[in-house]
Amino acid sequence: MGGLAALRLLHRDKLRVVVFHEFDEVHGARLEPICEHISRHFEPVSLATITAAIHGMASLPSNAITVTVDDGYRNFLTIGHPIFKRHRIPTTLFAVAGFADRRLWLWTDQLAFVVTETPKTAIRVELEKEHALDLDLSSVRSKRASLQILWEGLKVVPNERRLKFLSDFAELCDVEVPPLPPPDRASLSWEEMRALATEGVEIGCHTDSHPILSRISDPSELLREIRGAKELMETRLKRKVDHFCYPNGHEVDISDAAVACVREAGFASAVTSNYGLNTVKADPLRIHRLPLDGVTDVAYAAEVLVGFHC
Repeated sequence: MGGLAALRLLHRDKLRVVVFHEFDEVHGARLEPICEHISRHFEPVSLATITAAIHGMASLPSNAITVTVDDGYRNFLTIGHPIFKRHRIPTTLFAVAGFADRRLWLWTDQLAFVVTETPKTAIRVELEKEHALDLDLSSVRSKRASLQILWEGLKVVPNERRLKFLSDFAELCDVEVPPLPPPDRASLSWEEMRALATEGVEIGCHTDSHPILSRISDPSELLREIRGAKELMETRLKRKVDHFCYPNGHEVDISDAAVACVREAGFASAVTSNYGLNTVKADPLRIHRLPLDGVTDVAYAAEVLVGFHC
């Protein structure tokens, strides 16, 4: 542990923003010791405080850390939030506005539902013109592999093509997609988010429908996904929404036009999925994060938190 202590000392002026997406009972139980480690060795603060420090309007303790949770699944309320609250770790929840509004599923979940439920054992699809894929759907394992191919493939096609593919795919697979996702993939309601906000959870914006922003070519569509989602959330939540999260969030997913739109919409900060620690000189609209999704080993989490894997 001496090496970790040395790295904490070396990186004591760095800002850590941790990211989770969802929680189940198994990982929830293993989240407890990770939170104990965070409380013992770091100084939990809010994202608002970190953002203020980056803007030169606040000071931070050594080894400052905050937790962010993407997408807005309801299992944050039932599993994640009570644990973070018990350990006094401030959290920011990035909600997808259309998901919370019950207008849509997250597209990745919709795709998973169709692949899981289809009676077909094989299928040919076109992600782009002259780019056909033969997918094996004959077993649980092959379905999982095919789903991964579809997820990654649809992240790099133009947004209009992704939307068209999703609208056609269920019919091609002989699956009827219900209007709402199953309970284990459900979103938080606006009422539940308002209640979380009264308990100190910061609510941020994760676009309206979770597209890959760099794949949007229509400026009005980009505006709707960013500014439109912010305005809708502020109306529903009856409070300001100051923080933004880029879907998928790697450098290839974030266009200059998207960053400009986030700035013009008036967000104080925006977080990415770019891996690493931050300093107070970080770009407030390109904040790096440390992923702990699915991490059940406290020793590995401890290494991530000191920047060992950066």
